[in-house]
Amino acid sequence: ELFLNPNFSLEEAAKELKLTKHILSQYVNEVLGKSFSSLIKEYRIDKAKKLLETETNYTIENLGYDSGFNSKSAFFTAFKKTTGLTPAEYQKTYFK
Repeated sequence: ELFLNPNFSLEEAAKELKLTKHILSQYVNEVLGKSFSSLIKEYRIDKAKKLLETETNYTIENLGYDSGFNSKSAFFTAFKKTTGLTPAEYQKTYFK
């Protein structure tokens, strides 16, 4: 889960996959239809959702950091934009 590193980059991903940055970027853009940063953000949001569904003794801010976000505001903004809910709202609807 390399995406959990808040500084994970296209360069690192390309190196791990033994590809050039250009080839990896082109693949993500053309085949997956999104940017590399959007793809990584999706993985991080999915991780955060799993943590929100299973961890009740974490602060929501810490869940963001544990999902690979490097700030509370980046986490909250990305989560709300992706799910339409704040992390707290998501957790409340999950545990109802």
